[in-house]
Amino acid sequence: MALAGSVSTLMAMPLLGHAQEEKVALEEVTVTARKRTESLQDVAVSVTAISTQLKNAAVKSLQDINNYSPNVNFDFGPASANGAAISIRGISHQDPDKSMEAPVGVIVDGVFMGTTAGQLMDSFDLERVEVLRGPQGTLFGKNTTGGAVNVIRSKPTKEYGAKLQLGVGDFGLLETKAIVNTPLTESGGLKLSVNKKQSDGYWKNTTTGKDAGGLDSLKLGVAVAFDVTENFDVLFSYDRIDDDSERGAFSNFNADDSIACLVSVGGLFIPGIVDIPADPTNPEFGSGCMSMDQGSDEDRVSTNGPNTGAIEEDFVTLTMNWGLGDWQLTSVTGYQDRQEAYNYEWDSSPVQLLTVTGGHEYSQLSQELRINGQFNENVNLTAGVYYFESDARQHQDSFNMWYYLGFGPGFAIPDGMGGVVPFPLPIDDVSANLDGSVDSEASALFASLDWALTDDLSLNLGGRYTWEEKSFTGGAGGWDSQILGQGFVPPGPVRNLADDWNEFSPRIALQYNLTDDVMTFASYAKGFKSGGFFARTQNVAAIASFDPEYVDTYEAGLKSEWLDSRVRFNATAFMTDYTDKQEEILVPEEGGQVNTIVRNAGDVEISGLELELQAALTTDLSIYMMAGILDAEYNEFFADVDGEAFPGEGAIPTDNTYLKLRNTPDSTFGAGFDYYRETPLGELSVNYSYRWSDEYESEFFNDPRGHIDSMGLHSLSTNLTIDESYQISLYGRNLTNERYARLVKIGGLSQMGMYNAPRTYGLQFTADF
Repeated sequence: MALAGSVSTLMAMPLLGHAQEEKVALEEVTVTARKRTESLQDVAVSVTAISTQLKNAAVKSLQDINNYSPNVNFDFGPASANGAAISIRGISHQDPDKSMEAPVGVIVDGVFMGTTAGQLMDSFDLERVEVLRGPQGTLFGKNTTGGAVNVIRSKPTKEYGAKLQLGVGDFGLLETKAIVNTPLTESGGLKLSVNKKQSDGYWKNTTTGKDAGGLDSLKLGVAVAFDVTENFDVLFSYDRIDDDSERGAFSNFNADDSIACLVSVGGLFIPGIVDIPADPTNPEFGSGCMSMDQGSDEDRVSTNGPNTGAIEEDFVTLTMNWGLGDWQLTSVTGYQDRQEAYNYEWDSSPVQLLTVTGGHEYSQLSQELRINGQFNENVNLTAGVYYFESDARQHQDSFNMWYYLGFGPGFAIPDGMGGVVPFPLPIDDVSANLDGSVDSEASALFASLDWALTDDLSLNLGGRYTWEEKSFTGGAGGWDSQILGQGFVPPGPVRNLADDWNEFSPRIALQYNLTDDVMTFASYAKGFKSGGFFARTQNVAAIASFDPEYVDTYEAGLKSEWLDSRVRFNATAFMTDYTDKQEEILVPEEGGQVNTIVRNAGDVEISGLELELQAALTTDLSIYMMAGILDAEYNEFFADVDGEAFPGEGAIPTDNTYLKLRNTPDSTFGAGFDYYRETPLGELSVNYSYRWSDEYESEFFNDPRGHIDSMGLHSLSTNLTIDESYQISLYGRNLTNERYARLVKIGGLSQMGMYNAPRTYGLQFTADF
């Protein structure tokens, strides 16, 4: 391996410092991956900790930690404001629907976030981010089969201080961020924060002539910390988010046989309902087809309107610690309430075919009570109880397409499209409705015991038992008219369903210290992702619960430091059995319709290797490298994934083991350096990072339009720090302007692609008092 060869080279070379008396060494990194503060090198867990890198001007959000952690892919979630599509070791999720839970948990200040919405948070107020790879079910609970991202924000300093950051960039980017700290008493402090961000968006809409994908968000925060007594402290935080950013911008990826394409070229015929002849003289002729749309590409979109959205969120945390001699009792309470409204142009073209509006209401409450301490110098215990409940509701209206599909009364057809109008209602006045809610309640007992068997050999035993139940209420199929003021076609049936599951998540690990600076470990861990109900299924009668999916992972690892802590090299090899994988499958129904449901349909085998290297070459120059290798394939996947059927025979299951897991490149590589130099004006620093990813699929069915080629992304920032308080930074991201698109398919109706951000530049001023 190239990375292993680099380690050998570093060990053989002299390290040059400015002065012989200055010690050249890497800083010790501490983590809370096991819910107590420990050195990164002493933890038998595959974890990458990112702290100083967060000060890099080119690191703007959690998505940028891709550069530092192997076999990890943080990407944007299509159709979701700051929504994440996180993949760790080939286990991923990208559906923004609140009824579908992700297999990678994001924990903010000890509070588990129940949905992917808003997870690509800004890095400004973050103290440290820990990326834990592999199942983390024992200490972090359900929905961490791929791993967990542990986010730790800065706390009140209890001293006077302030940090102000102003930024400008291309595409109209304006950023204003500030933190103010002040003491309240001798033992208490207050922190206030504000984060305002605006931009025009990366795309131009060739149909409306306006910019697309713009940002407009405001986040306000307050945190209060008190040392109530010598043995009792409290930390309270409240954050308010108002986000009116657009929900990205969709490029036209419609295939020639999609409805969006057909209605624009004509030839769509439904006896007695619609007859749209081909009319090449129509200015909109073919505009719904990817192959004929001249106004849509990586920098332009052609939809007849923007993807608008509005988010209001309240997030509250309360952490209390009691010191009890050699033990500490900790309580962590979290509450989140999130309201979302959206309007999407799902046809991704100038054709007025499919407009979807609606909203999500989501709330969660969690409570953890745990105790940590030592029975003696050889035995350490972390144990506790956990409770979590959530309420997810959604309402969705879909407009415009019902005339073409013949599902409702005849509506007016857009100008120039031809056809018949059997019922004179405007096409944008009639909608089909979908309503659903999923309530979840879970409780758990957990414990993790560390036992030093000898001076060099330690054993970790852990387990978590979880009780979970969910209920679903939903209906679909109603028709509304603003003109009539009421539904004029009866709604479909309303269903009330419930299910429950009990699961045990064990972990066992052995850790052996070869020397004071070299440690090896081997471990086994099991995790599960919750079962549930897919609330967005159009045919409510077809909704049934799906069961949890399971991951069993075996690891062997090495953690080491060399040359008097100047070089740090960590490696992990792993094998994973991924069973009862939840998959979206298509079910043919009467009338030729196809419905999407979720079932436990697949088993997967995953193996891989992860390498991480850091080195302090001089007092002014440090480097890092990381590499990840994955071999992931379906071992079993027999289901109907295309919805094809023969009359009277229903679904036709097929062998789909040839499919590749989405968001799973076979290999990833990252490298970078930090360089510091004193100048007459102040300290000059240069931070560079590079990430290369092998090709992978972004779409479940491996549609070629969602194939992402291998590519490398470069980021660079140059900073001048004056008097240790003022910093001017110039940064660039995606310097070679590499572009790729994530594909979203709405069955046979339409297909759309959302491209990544192009090359961007920015100037940033920071004052830290």
